[in-house]
Amino acid sequence: MLYDPSLILAQIVCLQCLYYLTLGAFSSFLVGSRASRMSLVYLFDFVTVTASTVTDWCAIAAFFLTSISGSVYMLYLIEREKKCLDFAATLYIIYLSICIFLYAPYMEVGPPR
Repeated sequence: MLYDPSLILAQIVCLQCLYYLTLGAFSSFLVGSRASRMSLVYLFDFVTVTASTVTDWCAIAAFFLTSISGSVYMLYLIEREKKCLDFAATLYIIYLSICIFLYAPYMEVGPPR
């Protein structure tokens, strides 16, 4: 198979779009039924991924179900086993970058007070 950068970029963009659409759908179904107001905090803030309340458990379940459906997306979208780890790592590195970009200005750096 030839190296095709445009195909790889299109696969990355398609996988990202499917991931966030699925995460939004599962979050709105699971978390939206429990939370009084749905926001991007449930998608991108690490504080909501705790096991302290039922709403947080619903957020964890949304991430778990999204990762399972992401593996199914990769099965049909990528079609090569050797590339699946690369695409999964790219997906979560981009996700981590978005989380850092959105919430890093609000985090406190330094020792606890």
